[in-house]
Amino acid sequence: MNISSKKFINRDISIFWIGVISLLSLWCAIDIPLTYALSSKISNFTIIAELLMCLCFSVDMYLRWSGQFQIAQQLRQLNYHLINRPEKSYKNSLWPIIDFICIIPFDLIAYALGNQILGISLSGLRLVKMFRVFKLRDWKHIIDFIPKPLKLVLIGVTILLALHWIACGWMVINPRSAVDNTSFYVISLYWAVATLTTVGYGDITPVDNIGRIYTMGVMIIGVGVYGIIIGNISRLMMLADKYTEEKKEKMNNLNQFMKYYNIPNSLQRQVFSFYNHLISKNLGEKDHKIIKELPQALQNELNIYTKIKLIKNVHIFRDCSTPCLKMIAEKLEQTFHSPNEYIIKKGDLGEEMFILGHGKVQVITGDKVLDELKEGQFFGEIALIENTVRNADVRSIEYCDLYTFNKSDFLEVIKKYPTLGEKFREIYYKRAGDKTIKDAA
Repeated sequence: MNISSKKFINRDISIFWIGVISLLSLWCAIDIPLTYALSSKISNFTIIAELLMCLCFSVDMYLRWSGQFQIAQQLRQLNYHLINRPEKSYKNSLWPIIDFICIIPFDLIAYALGNQILGISLSGLRLVKMFRVFKLRDWKHIIDFIPKPLKLVLIGVTILLALHWIACGWMVINPRSAVDNTSFYVISLYWAVATLTTVGYGDITPVDNIGRIYTMGVMIIGVGVYGIIIGNISRLMMLADKYTEEKKEKMNNLNQFMKYYNIPNSLQRQVFSFYNHLISKNLGEKDHKIIKELPQALQNELNIYTKIKLIKNVHIFRDCSTPCLKMIAEKLEQTFHSPNEYIIKKGDLGEEMFILGHGKVQVITGDKVLDELKEGQFFGEIALIENTVRNADVRSIEYCDLYTFNKSDFLEVIKKYPTLGEKFREIYYKRAGDKTIKDAA
């Protein structure tokens, strides 16, 4: 079925729902093996918590079965390479069976029947709910687009969950000494960490064949997993430092150039400031080489999205939709200005607005400085609303990187997105009202 012909849940709601289900699944993966290993009694809180989880899992199962909630389609806008990766049909997988078991309130049934043998059997079936943690695979669609610190957090959570499961397994097969539940869990977790990291102090050892076999399995897993984890963390750290190291190298080369030619300090500060802006906002040399291998149309598309990053932080464009921002970015023209250069002169006919990508400008009338604008701010927007002449000069006070938005392009944009025009007019009337009040005062 064509995506456009079927009604799906809103993408933002879908991502929120994935987050809710992921947290509940993670809680099941932590709580269920622990309560099973400790043979904890069923409490009122446990019953209420399980009923709420079963309700959420029932809704999730319905949404997936009815086809209203398909992860690949919902996250397609965040991860474009999914276009050629159709999601496997939910109905043709084992997930409906697992999800059905997950919506059965085993604790409530065991509590209602009060049968100890049945309670043990139901606890065993309840362990199936742990497999819901593998629903976290939904996030694989956007894993390449989340921040690196969050990736490290996800790796950390995965490691802790693995240690938790191993510790719970040890608690099941290892005879329990006369200690409280908390101490028993901490001792088991200590053994899991020592064994999985291949440290093995020997202060906690298995006493039977099942324990020895379990320990050998954990040791073998530990050798491989430990290497994979360290390798992945190192790779993430290296990728995080890639642009930092490239930036340091370029700045060092520039510094040597400045010293060799005895460039004045005042000029050095301006050059370093602007050069830092360029290498911070733009891609590295290797990335540029990669992009140049793409067709011109794709290069233009990528350049548009670099402009979107700037304009979506300007408050007047903050609420614009992505298609609107894209259309604006296509119209923007980048210009560079030296210090003390007049960008706008009083009395000129206004035909465009300006957005500051980098640098500072002053709004002046005669010798009086009315305002000072910096990166991310804009000026001259009134010219887009009505035919007017500039009522002040705007002069750069350092090297500036400006983006120009012409009136003809603005009219074309608001014709398609009229709410943007209304926002500009709202700002215009507010400023006109403020001016009237000041004049009256």
